[in-house]
Amino acid sequence: MQRIALDIDPIAFVRNALGENEPDPVSATIMAELGGAESIVCYLRDDQATVKPRDIKLFKELVKTHLTVRCNLTEENVRSLIGLKVDMITFVAPGELKSFSPQPISLDTYTGQLQNYVAELRSNNILSSVLINPEISEVKLAGKLELDYVEFDATSLSEAADMNSEVDALDNISGLALAAGKLGMGVNISGGIGYDNVREVSQIPNIEDIVIGKPVVSKAIFIGIEQALRDLQAIIS
Repeated sequence: MQRIALDIDPIAFVRNALGENEPDPVSATIMAELGGAESIVCYLRDDQATVKPRDIKLFKELVKTHLTVRCNLTEENVRSLIGLKVDMITFVAPGELKSFSPQPISLDTYTGQLQNYVAELRSNNILSSVLINPEISEVKLAGKLELDYVEFDATSLSEAADMNSEVDALDNISGLALAAGKLGMGVNISGGIGYDNVREVSQIPNIEDIVIGKPVVSKAIFIGIEQALRDLQAIIS
């Protein structure tokens, strides 16, 4: 059964924008797990506009489920996360700081760096993953790099102009998830997923973590983060 993974970045971004210690993303992870989140996801950006190393250190101590940290291919960030012994590192496109959300990485551009990092993460018992566009060439290359997971960017699904386009996007992701599984990789998914389309995403075979952030945080402003996650879990149960 698919797991709901909460992207905690929106809460960290609001905290940083306010220049205060609140809302505290660390406290939010505790409430999120009480509400049914089965994984916590965050993005250690180069500019630290969302979570900071201090947050991740506390996440590692307090998160009871699974902690995935996205990061750019920068030596400093990777070394920091290896030292913190997070559960999984998901590599995303470097230098994309204008966008709040992480961007898919082009694997053929960073093959050499990724090969080295994947081997090092494995030696430190840390899972490796990459955020990629749902394309067969990217899945095949991820398999050659011996990554543990791939994370599909579902923007093509969330931005589908009509039902036919949505069905095509779902079919494409479903086929690629099957292909990734045959190559020995787990599959996660993110990008524009919310209460309106999570049911359809949850029916894709081989998907493990469904990463959702802003829709949950937006709803939680009014009803609380625990209830917002329970409502989400109820949709896919």
